[in-house]
Order: sequence, then structure tokens, then C-alpha cells
Amino acid sequence: MTEEGPPAARTWPADRPLADGEAVALTCGSCVLPWRVHVSLAGFRLRCDCGAWLEVPPTRSVEPTLPGMEPAPPPMPHPLRLRRHRTDEHGLVPTIGDDDVMQFAPVRLDAPMAPDSLRNQSPTNRARWTNRTLLEFGALLAALLGPQIAALVLARGDEFELLLPLTTLVSGVLVAIVVAASGPYGRLGLHPGPLRHYATAALGAGVLLLAAIGWLALLAVDEPGLISRLRGELGLPLTLFVIAVAPAVLEEVMFRGVLQGRLLALMGTSAGLLTTAMAFALCHGAPAVLPIHLAGGLALGWLRLRTGTLLPGMFAHFLYNGAIVVFGIG
Repeated sequence: MTEEGPPAARTWPADRPLADGEAVALTCGSCVLPWRVHVSLAGFRLRCDCGAWLEVPPTRSVEPTLPGMEPAPPPMPHPLRLRRHRTDEHGLVPTIGDDDVMQFAPVRLDAPMAPDSLRNQSPTNRARWTNRTLLEFGALLAALLGPQIAALVLARGDEFELLLPLTTLVSGVLVAIVVAASGPYGRLGLHPGPLRHYATAALGAGVLLLAAIGWLALLAVDEPGLISRLRGELGLPLTLFVIAVAPAVLEEVMFRGVLQGRLLALMGTSAGLLTTAMAFALCHGAPAVLPIHLAGGLALGWLRLRTGTLLPGMFAHFLYNGAIVVFGIG
């Protein structure tokens, strides 16, 4: 009977032979499995085959030092530095690392990460990304709604409707400033894309409009709403600007650009789309048509993800809101 020898050492990366000078030897404390990992993983953690995490010690310089001198601390490891700068066809940085490696090096908050690319980031990195998301979205929300709220507080009688074109312009300028000063998501996707995407956008806008008409008929809404009042005070062209043109541009950049881009990277595709659509619906402040806004947010989010550009969503948003203005719906 022959005795079995020690188990063969696992390597990371698995498909690359490691020389002695570029490998760190480890042993799993749970299953005693030996490992040889690349030195670029120093300071990180690696998941063993048994599920336990292995701590890879930081590398230190072996240069001799004078008596009484401490050796220089190791440099901050960046094992995937090159991959941080590679982008896909939509200008997004793909997923960092693999499922067996948790990333502890500080993630770049100004990098356009692809959906689900932060799943292996450390809790600290995910918290930093979440804080940046909330900060950018809060600033955009203040820029979008601040001028309207100020006009609502200061206006008397019908002055609020008359001030809406001006406050809409101010909101557009403020949103542009915030987008220019924030991360990359609000500036990505501003390219036309194929014409077939606009046909899909028009079809989706028509379906959503029919759903909205049916929903309002079910609610038996007969009293004239804001749209009718605006058409009476401002006329059709200015009402289209306030209700259709400006929201189509500003809200798409804000929700489908900045918020959705960051949430998809943090939460994954399904959760990110749903959370963005919920925020979109709630920010409209219209409980009676909340299901319509939620469905519209999901459709626009899917369109942004499917086409890789914001413009078809802006087109669909404009068609839907414009039809509401022209036909006096709501």
C-alpha cells in the first residue's frame, strides 16, 4: 500500500505558472491546502476551495538597512491596475477581479464601473461608492427641484405657472453644473445610436401612454389638472418646453445617467433598475399615477441599458410627455 503524498498546491492565477520570485506561499488554516499566489495579491484576501479566506501578507523590501532603521513599508498593492483603465464598447469599466478575490485597494469613485462590477469590493469601498451616489443624486435633486420650490414659495396667485419657464431654465443650468462636477455617468451615453432604438422608444412611449389613459379612466379623473392650467397660462409651446423638453433631457441624465449607472455598478442589473425606477416614481410626487411612473421608469431604464445611450430614452420621454400636453391628459 502506498501512502498518498501531500496535496498539490493551488495557484492564483490558476492558468499561469509562477516563478519562485513572483509567488507567495500560503497554507489554508481550515483545510491545510497549500497555495502559491502572485505577489500582486499581497495585502488582499483569497478564497480557498473550502470557502475560507486566506490573508496574503504584504510584501516587504529585502534590501539591507542600517542598524536602528525600520524597513520601508510596502507600496499600496494594485494587482488589477491595468484592468481599471480598460473599458467596453459603452465606455464602462468591466468587472474587477474574479469571484474568489475580494478587492481592498481603494476603488476609483470617478471611474464608470459596469453593472455589478463592485460585487467583490470590500465593505469600505462599497460604502464609499454608496456615499458618492447619495451625494451626487442629492445635489442633482436640489438642482432640479430647488428653483421650482423657491418659485412655489415666493409666487402669489398664478405667478407660479408664469415663472415655470424661467425656473426650468435655471434648473437646467444647475443640473449641467452638477453633472460637469460629478462622476462620469451623466456624461456617458450622449451619442445618437442606431435608428432602430428610436423606433423601439416610440413604440414603448405609445404603449405607456395607452396604459396611462386607461389608468386615469379607471380612476375617473375629470377635474382639470396642472397640464390644462399651464396650457391656459403659458400656451402650447412653453408648456411643451416645461413638461416635455426639459424633463426629457434633465430627468434622463439624472436618473438613467447618474443614478442608474452608479446603482447598477453597486447592486447589479435587476436591483439597480428597480431602485432607480422607484426613485423616479417617488420623485414625481403623484401617488395616483405611481404605477405608471414606476412602469415608465423601468422601461426607460431597460432602454438605457439595452441601447447603451441616453438619447432614445430622452426621445421616448419627450413623446410621452408631449402627447400628454397636446391631448390634455391629466
